[in-house]
Amino acid sequence: MNIQTWEIEDRLRVMGKYFDLDALVARNTDTQAVGKYYRKSDFFYSLVHNRGGKCIHFGLSEDGSHHKDDFLGQARFVGSLLDRPSMNILEVGAGKLFNTRYLAGEFPNCHFTALDLPNRNFLKNRVPSNVELREGDYNDLSIFPENSFDVVFGVETICYAESKERVFKEIYRVLKPGGRLVIFDGYEIKSHEEMTEFERRVSAITWTAMCINPSDHYIGNIRKYLEASFSEVEITDLTRKVKPTLRRIDRISCYYFMHPQLIRFTQKHFPIDANLNGIAGWLLFLTFDGETIHQYCRIVAVK
Repeated sequence: MNIQTWEIEDRLRVMGKYFDLDALVARNTDTQAVGKYYRKSDFFYSLVHNRGGKCIHFGLSEDGSHHKDDFLGQARFVGSLLDRPSMNILEVGAGKLFNTRYLAGEFPNCHFTALDLPNRNFLKNRVPSNVELREGDYNDLSIFPENSFDVVFGVETICYAESKERVFKEIYRVLKPGGRLVIFDGYEIKSHEEMTEFERRVSAITWTAMCINPSDHYIGNIRKYLEASFSEVEITDLTRKVKPTLRRIDRISCYYFMHPQLIRFTQKHFPIDANLNGIAGWLLFLTFDGETIHQYCRIVAVK
C-alpha cells in the first residue's frame, strides 16, 4: 500500500463517521438533481471555493501557487481561438457566467450564447449586449440550428452529461465546418476494468459527492467518442496546473473534517448537497494526481 492509498483510506474512515458513503455512491445524479445541487451549493462556491467570486471551476496556475486570476485560465484559452470578428460562440453549462462575461468584454465584436439549466433564475442575469442567455440542456441542442457556432466550449460541465457520446454529437451538429469544441474537465485515467476495486470506489465517491454520475469518465472513451465524428482531437493533461486550487480546497476540507462541531452545525443548518462538497474537496487533491485515478484535461476537437 503506497502513502497516497493509506491517506485516502484514512480520510474515508473519518468521512464515514459523519456520512453514509454507500448511500452517497447510490445517490440520484440525473439532470434535475444536478440543477438542485447547484442551487443548494451556490454559497459554497461563492464563499469557500473562490473567495466571493463568481466562478465555480478550478483555477489554472502557471507558477505552482494559487492566485485569483487562475480562474481566468480556461476563458483565456478560449479567447486565443477567437481570431476574427463576428464569431458565434456557445458556452454550455454557463452557470454564473464567469467565462462568458469575461470573453464578451474582451471580444465585443463577437456574439456569445450562454446555455444553462432551467429553474436557476438564469435568464434574470444582466449581461452585455453581445451575450444571449438561453435555458436548456446540452443533451438536446435542438433549439439551435445546424452549423450555428464557430466555437462551443464547456468548463467542468460535460462531466454531468447523461450521455457524453450524445452530447458530442449534438455539439458537432451545431458547430460550423472547421469549428472547434473546447472542454475543460476531470477524467479517469484508467477504465473501470483496469482499476482496482478500491480505485473504483474512491472515484465513485469523489464524483457523486459533486452530484456527478460516476460512470463513463474514462479518457480513452472520451477520445473514442470524439474521434468518431471530429477530424482532429487534441487532449492535454493540465493536472499540474489545477493542483494549487485543489491544495487550497484540501486545506479547507481538512479543517472541516477535523472539527466535529462544525460538521454537526453545517449538517443541521445547510443543505446536504453543500455538505457533500466537503467530501469531494478532501479527496480531489489526492485522486487528481495525473497518474493513478484522475486527471484534469483540456480537449480541443475540430469539426
